[in-house]
Amino acid sequence: MIISHKYKFLFIGLPFSASSAISKELHLNYNGEPFLRKHSMYYEFKNLATQDELNYFVFAVLRNPMEIAVTVYEKMKANAKGNFTNPELFSENGGYITKKQRNKFNFIKDNNSTFQEYFIKFHQKPYDNLSSLTIKNCDFVIKHETIAKDYQLALRKAGVSNPKPLPVANKTVGKKNDLLEYYTNDIKEISIAVFGPFLEKYNYSFPKEWGEVKIPLKSKFEFLILGVLRKLSQKYFKNHTNKIELEGTIYGDMQRDKN
Repeated sequence: MIISHKYKFLFIGLPFSASSAISKELHLNYNGEPFLRKHSMYYEFKNLATQDELNYFVFAVLRNPMEIAVTVYEKMKANAKGNFTNPELFSENGGYITKKQRNKFNFIKDNNSTFQEYFIKFHQKPYDNLSSLTIKNCDFVIKHETIAKDYQLALRKAGVSNPKPLPVANKTVGKKNDLLEYYTNDIKEISIAVFGPFLEKYNYSFPKEWGEVKIPLKSKFEFLILGVLRKLSQKYFKNHTNKIELEGTIYGDMQRDKN
């Protein structure tokens, strides 16, 4: 989460949605300061904000979850930056790599798993993420698919004249551009059940090659119920710490600059 008191904006960084690249640019060029954690939610900000800060321009990035799932798989397959085998990054040692993530990494590594095998193993319930706790509080939403244009538009709306282009950062190694190379016919039906409710809610579409798609009612119902439980869990049961991120990470270095 990045706040700029000069330009009176708040950027909420969602996982796997260019949050590091944007946070770095906002810090370097627009007096952006780290506020709480990298992926803190608006309701956490609201609990601490002044009345003036509550009127700041709020924006975030929304990304197609079919792209996110592929990105996660490719990062694990490549063991990006050695993150998934670095004990310093493990959650029990104060890092951000959870045991659940390491289980997925080990499955891919031990079985030389294809995306389809990985997807069937770990994606059964309707997909949701922290967007459901974020987007409704935003004054503007950057679409990841048009991030270069939307990023500059967001800054203009926040009152920045002539914003700089967003550099490309942290590009996923090995990722193919065509989603259909991952979402093959053998996982088409399960993909519709998993992603359908989220795509429908945020006006995304399945690959046009799939033709008319019908989202199962069961998936829609589960999406609603799990969404309510997710919000309750995040707000009332999740232990939010305000720790300093690891040295050498973009957000961690910004926090150290601030201090």
